[in-house]
Amino acid sequence: MTDVRALPGRPWSAPTRPAPGPDATLELEVTALVPGGRGIARDDDGVIFVAGAAAGDRLRVVVTGKRGGVREARILEVLQPSAERVTPACVVAGSCGGCDWLHLTAQAQATHKSALADDALRRIGRFSEAEVAAVRRPLVLSSSSPTASGRRRTRIVIGRDGEATYSAANSHQRVSVRGCPALHPALDAAIAGIGRAGLAPGTSVKLAVDDRGHVVAATSSAAARALVQAGVVVGAVVADHKDESRNALVVGDALLHGEITAGLWPEAISDAATFAQATRDGGLAITAAVLAAVDEVIDGARVLELFCGSGHLTLPLAARAAHVHAVEGDRRALRHLEHNRGLVRGLVTVEAAFIDADFQFAADTDVVVIDPPRTGIVGARAMLAALAKRTPTRRLVMVSCDPATGARDLRAAVDAGFKLTALTPIDAFPQTHHLEWVASLSR
Repeated sequence: MTDVRALPGRPWSAPTRPAPGPDATLELEVTALVPGGRGIARDDDGVIFVAGAAAGDRLRVVVTGKRGGVREARILEVLQPSAERVTPACVVAGSCGGCDWLHLTAQAQATHKSALADDALRRIGRFSEAEVAAVRRPLVLSSSSPTASGRRRTRIVIGRDGEATYSAANSHQRVSVRGCPALHPALDAAIAGIGRAGLAPGTSVKLAVDDRGHVVAATSSAAARALVQAGVVVGAVVADHKDESRNALVVGDALLHGEITAGLWPEAISDAATFAQATRDGGLAITAAVLAAVDEVIDGARVLELFCGSGHLTLPLAARAAHVHAVEGDRRALRHLEHNRGLVRGLVTVEAAFIDADFQFAADTDVVVIDPPRTGIVGARAMLAALAKRTPTRRLVMVSCDPATGARDLRAAVDAGFKLTALTPIDAFPQTHHLEWVASLSR
């Protein structure tokens, strides 16, 4: 049974706005889906965003508030469903804040993700329709295999009865789950069995799995020992809060094999506290698109990789380049890259640095690969102008996990003197509105 409630010690916060009256109940038709995954509708008073909507739905909704001049609404009744709408297979669909497009057909998801990429490029990146049509490649889709498209990493918080919980949609509440069909099967089994570990309410647990089916955790000391003892995971780590590049405690076999490079280098090791791509299909598609973008210039090249993380692109690039200089601010990620860089013949040097407008570029860089976090590049305009001015870079590859910040940074690169030649959108997170892309630019 779905259980939506506040965690102990974390009371639910009531909305600051008064509850809407009867006049806030509307009937409307959703015309499209917008960034953030919501549906958009309009009436005489303006724009309304509706969570959980499909383009073409006829709905009865209640207005729940207003943000940035736009009203937000919740569905009360689907009066006439869109042809794009399906019944979600997940029992917590709509209450869980995870998979926000479970109610859409696979074809509808693909269509709208492509449209979201185009919209960001035109509206935020200020590229013309002709420019977008010339560079945007078809969306790379994930397979239906649960081991290939299922999430290989997840984070839960323990509820008051010892069960796993996820964040509720648009709320500080929690949703109890006994399993999750979006996960790799081994992670799904771990979620289902988490209760036998007897963890304290409020405990945060990161879980991850590798191709061996080994599930490992990153959590607190007491939880790490309990999870391993109960057989929920084979190993667990506790990060050292004084030096997060290190572990304060390791219990059992806490290493993941191959996850950093999406299985391309099975010997590469990491742990559940270290970032890696969440799906196997997504990780492989990003790597393939990056290598395709540098294909004719990579052999023997000097590559600068910014935001390299633990090396999911570093190792594939170094297998072909003469030298990859990898830069990252997360010292925990760099510790794993340092350990794994000997798996390839190419020369890999590693630098720990904060990457922003003041970053100093070497004058002998042939190829630059940038894979920033969701927030994009800090000081992108000044940094990319410096890159164009100080280096003879022949190819710039920009990876993004957010179309809005990705389009903003692409515009900064083009204004600095680079030309956008290709952009490949990637469906790395099926059943959600999230979208990745890999963009290739040249002088």
